[in-house]
Amino acid sequence: MSAELNISTLDGKRVVSFHPLVKAHFNFWAFTALDEEVLAALEEAEAVIWPQVFPGCFYRYARKRGLLSFPNYDARLDFPGKDGQVLLFRSLGLPHPRSVLVPKIASLGPHPGARPVELAFPLVLKVNDEHEGQGIFLLQDENQWQKVLSLLKERERTGRFGFLLQEFVPSSYDLRVVIFGRQKLPFWRQKGDDFRGNLVQGGRLVASPSERLEEEALKLVEKLVRQTGIDLAAVDFLVTETEVLLNEINYVFGRRALGGRFEGLFFEAVKDFLRGDL
Repeated sequence: MSAELNISTLDGKRVVSFHPLVKAHFNFWAFTALDEEVLAALEEAEAVIWPQVFPGCFYRYARKRGLLSFPNYDARLDFPGKDGQVLLFRSLGLPHPRSVLVPKIASLGPHPGARPVELAFPLVLKVNDEHEGQGIFLLQDENQWQKVLSLLKERERTGRFGFLLQEFVPSSYDLRVVIFGRQKLPFWRQKGDDFRGNLVQGGRLVASPSERLEEEALKLVEKLVRQTGIDLAAVDFLVTETEVLLNEINYVFGRRALGGRFEGLFFEAVKDFLRGDL
């Protein structure tokens, strides 16, 4: 049975929890009907605790009313998807791979308003709405591009649009930094036969091969946190011999590397948030 954090008896902020493992003054399922009872609770409360999956309109309403929120998902909703994250990194002046954002296939032609985009192989293609390394393709030549293009066309027939074309950054490692409030936990992953480093794709956890690059990544995470308020996420970096590049922010992320520590780290971050330490 999962652990539970009870904050309903704490003095101070009145809290609404949509998180199943956090018991607060008012408790609701994240996908409950937003009726007068829920609205009244949000009007009385000062803060909200969210799970990692929730209706965006609930979150926006709570923030519009001025409620404090943990986790802070402002950047997640303001810059959604992999394409939104590229725009976030660029707006903050943070290093990331060169990328072309393609809202739909017609952006590449034959629409008369389309601009020519040169495909310089090898390149990485990422669809907008997949997780744990799914929907990511390494394209080595025109033949592979045509095969993936047929998959993209099928996606668009079902109403799923948008993908990135991104420079390929060859490396034996990648780096994930997991944010739990004040804590930033780095995890290096050595790639297997796949170009992706995800553990589910065959990557494996290893000791840090470069203290300098790890320190640089942690500094970039601190800058990202200061400018966005992000306090629960897994930030992935591409790593070369000389630099680290922000690759993705995962707001819903795998827990294998944490070895069963997720709930304890999450609960501690919630308590810090309520104490005003974040």
